[in-house]
Amino acid sequence: MSEVLQGPGAGPMVLVVDDDPLQREEITHCLTNLGIRTHEEGNGHAALKAVASMHPAVVIMDIKMPGMDGIDAVKALQDANGYIPKIILITGYPESLYRTNRIGLPIHSVIEKPVPLRHLSQFVLSALEQEEEETTINFSESGAVQGETS
Repeated sequence: MSEVLQGPGAGPMVLVVDDDPLQREEITHCLTNLGIRTHEEGNGHAALKAVASMHPAVVIMDIKMPGMDGIDAVKALQDANGYIPKIILITGYPESLYRTNRIGLPIHSVIEKPVPLRHLSQFVLSALEQEEEETTINFSESGAVQGETS
């Protein structure tokens, strides 16, 4: 969808995936106002390609989309045994909430539509903070010694 990343050039990126262009635009606008880089896609298949090539820190994905829905996209990410960002699912269908809980996918949170942008931004900031902490822990556990010079 959006070929140019929006928002500042450095820092983590959030991928926004929804088949409703107005919903994508609204979420993207909210996040870029917070200084967060964003990229948009309109379906699950495109989201998989974007995750593989861009390694976003967080993916906000609609559950109900034509073609590959959000749950199937998360399953595909998990089955690929590759990079899995923090996932925030959004849905206008309450029965989807039961499906996500039953499957046991690696999901950070599920938010019901209409998405209150203030709450969504709090979930995104929380996921970004967790991602940063995990990256720091992984770096420290890799055996690298921080603060020493030869």
